[in-house]
Amino acid sequence: MHLWIEEVLKQAMEDYAEELESQKVKEAETLRLVERLESLKDDPDAFFKMGGILGRPKGNLSWKELREEAMFEKYGV
Repeated sequence: MHLWIEEVLKQAMEDYAEELESQKVKEAETLRLVERLESLKDDPDAFFKMGGILGRPKGNLSWKELREEAMFEKYGV
């Protein structure tokens, strides 16, 4: 019983550490993106430069697929 409890707690701690690390990576990426967008604040050509920052849109998706993707991202359905 003690070994099982130890194993469960160990796994829970490892999962928590992985989630925390993943969250830190996402926060760092978000911060970099915000900084890059802020650098375009006073640039008259900022709109055209945003494509390089935000990535290229998927050109092969239909309106239906885009709507379904947005519904999945927002509501998980």
